[in-house]
Amino acid sequence: MKVPVNLKDRDAFHLTIEEYLQSLISLVDELARLARNSVTLGDYSRPLRISQFIKDLHAGFQILNLKNDSLRKRSDGIKYRVKEVEDVVYDLSLRNLVPKS
Repeated sequence: MKVPVNLKDRDAFHLTIEEYLQSLISLVDELARLARNSVTLGDYSRPLRISQFIKDLHAGFQILNLKNDSLRKRSDGIKYRVKEVEDVVYDLSLRNLVPKS
């Protein structure tokens, strides 16, 4: 794989795979917050979409063979975010606030 190193001749940037994975983990953290806040604002369908998305991301991270470093530790935290959002969705379903598909 040829990744350009010297990008002074054009307007571009480069992310390492580790940086990209770290940013996905940060995205999951923010989406878990958004799921809770969406309910507060009366948007009951958004937590369902967020739940499905972060479950898919979690499944993808489980396939990776990560070493014991900060990326591995942070990726282990995704399962807690999945649980948080599942709890939000469960509460919505108990209150019959889940939109019917």
